[in-house]
Amino acid sequence: MLVPDNKNTPAFSKQQMDKINYYISHSKSSNTKKSYYADWKHFTDWCTLHNVSPLPAEVETICFYLTELAETHRFSTLRRRIASISEAHKMSMHVSPTKSLEVIALMDGIRREKGSRQKPKKALMLQNLPDLISEIDTSTLAGVRDKAIILLGFALASRRSELVAINVDDLEFHDFGMDVSVRDTKTRNDDLIKGVVFSNNDYCPVKATEDWIETAKLFNGALFRSIDRHGNMKGRLSDKSISLIIKKYVALAGMDPRQFGGHSLRSGLSTSAAMMGMTDIAIMKQTGHKTREMVDRYVQAGQRYRNNASSVLRNL
Repeated sequence: MLVPDNKNTPAFSKQQMDKINYYISHSKSSNTKKSYYADWKHFTDWCTLHNVSPLPAEVETICFYLTELAETHRFSTLRRRIASISEAHKMSMHVSPTKSLEVIALMDGIRREKGSRQKPKKALMLQNLPDLISEIDTSTLAGVRDKAIILLGFALASRRSELVAINVDDLEFHDFGMDVSVRDTKTRNDDLIKGVVFSNNDYCPVKATEDWIETAKLFNGALFRSIDRHGNMKGRLSDKSISLIIKKYVALAGMDPRQFGGHSLRSGLSTSAAMMGMTDIAIMKQTGHKTREMVDRYVQAGQRYRNNASSVLRNL
């Protein structure tokens, strides 16, 4: 929140100040703000319990907090909490203690001792899609929807929240496929236009999306909607439902649903594209990533079996 300094700030009207604060409040996506709030509340509750100040926090406070947290939480959680604490200090015009050499050294030690390897959900690879799609009963309204969700989610390499946020008006069909305006992402605040090309087979995301819109008789509003057990269409689908839909067809295809989730479509497109030799830039265009760090994980996984030295055994 921007607070005017009467000594140095020109006399802005209340309407102007409200507009400035409105834009500042929209500098982060809603999901990011929810995460920051939850993490910050956890830290302030801990500070209250230990009778120390959360803002501005001392370096020692952060070190004690992280050390205690390291006993029960994953390293990725600690890293996220630090980001939230840092953001709170930045927004309050305080120097963040999380940037101190002591905290950096502590995090390095925790990472080495506990390890920072995550166990992400498995990627749904390109070759897995036919197995999943073959299990979908497209004679039902839910089946037509689910086929569109899986194929479009894969083609867009989208997050669950992005997929369910798409409206019918966000789609623009043309001769080569369609453009999709994607919003509410973690890495950017403006809409990202993603292209999806036609496929001349049963796994075309454009055709599947058109079939869903036509079958459900959609003209505007949410693209993907919940359907009750009687086949009645309701409101916008929740992001958790995306994960449940994926798990359902993964299980029907004979795979372990515990190993897959909502992120499996996003990682699946990225890894499959890397296996086919597509560049980091091409993959980042579709995923919406701003940096190569996360994309590099997909590329490394995708290229692990390309030109692999162990393939010499095929010559025996």
